[in-house]
Amino acid sequence: MPYVTVGRENSAAIRVYYEDHGSGSPVVLVHGYALNGHSWEKQETALLAAGHRVITYDRRGFGASSRPAAGYDFSTLADDLHILLSRLDLREVVLAGFAMGTGEVTRYLAVHGSARIRAAALIAPLPPFLLKAHDSPEGIDRSVFDDVVARIAADRPAAMKDFMDRAYNVDLLGGSRVSDQAWQNSFYVALSASAQAALACVTTCQEDFRGDLATISIPVLIIHGDQDRILPYEATSRRLPALLQNARTTIIASGPHAIIWTHADEVNQALLDFIGDLSPAGRVPRREVQ
Repeated sequence: MPYVTVGRENSAAIRVYYEDHGSGSPVVLVHGYALNGHSWEKQETALLAAGHRVITYDRRGFGASSRPAAGYDFSTLADDLHILLSRLDLREVVLAGFAMGTGEVTRYLAVHGSARIRAAALIAPLPPFLLKAHDSPEGIDRSVFDDVVARIAADRPAAMKDFMDRAYNVDLLGGSRVSDQAWQNSFYVALSASAQAALACVTTCQEDFRGDLATISIPVLIIHGDQDRILPYEATSRRLPALLQNARTTIIASGPHAIIWTHADEVNQALLDFIGDLSPAGRVPRREVQ
C-alpha cells in the first residue's frame, strides 16, 4: 500500500495513504468530512476514461491513513497535501476538493502557491467563512457547530447517521439517487474514522478563508447543489465569485450536499468541461450554469 510520511507523533510516523492510477494530465482529489479517498469513485472512473492520471488520498485520521491526536487544522492538512504533491513531483495539476476538502485546496493555494497547480475545483465548498459574524451575515450561527460537537462527543454513531441523512437528503432522494447500500457504505466509512478527527474537524471547518481566496488567481470551478443542507449555497458558493479572480460556477438543481454521488454525471461533466476549456493562458470563460 502506498504511503507518504507527513510527520511523527511520539514513537510513530504519521502516514497518509494514497492511490495513483492512470496516466496523462494529473487530477488530485481531496475528500470530504467523514469520508475517504474511495468516495471519489464515480469521478475517478470518469477521469480515467477521459485519459487523466488520478490521485486520491485519505486525510490523516480517516480511511487507511494514520490517526494522530492532533494536526486537524487546515494549515497542517494543507502541508500534508503539499508533501504528497512534492513526493510524487506532480505538476500542471487540477486540484479538486469536495466539502471539507475544499478547505485544503484553498489553504494549499494560499500557503504553497500555484507552481504545481493548473486549476482548482471546489465542489460543495466550505469557503469563504461559515460562521455568522458582523462582516459575515450570511454565515451560520456558532451554536449550530457547538451542537454538532456536543452530539458527536455524546454519541458519535448517532451523529454520523444524522450527518449522512442530511448529506444525501435521504428523505427526498433515498431509493432513487442514493440506495440504502450506498448510504450504509458511507455510514460505515464515517464510523471507521478516528473519533478525535471526527470531533476536531468540526471546529476546523469554522476557519476563515477570505484572506486565502484573495491570493488565488488560477481558474477555479465551483460546483454546488442548490439543496445542500450541510454547506448551504447561500452561505458558501454564492459568495465565492466576488472573492475569486477567475471563477466559473455550476449549480446543480435539486442537488444535496453529496452531489459527487447523487448527481455524479452532472458533476463529472462540469469537471471535464472545465478541464477541457483550460487555455494555455490559464483562463476559462466566466459563466454560471444551472
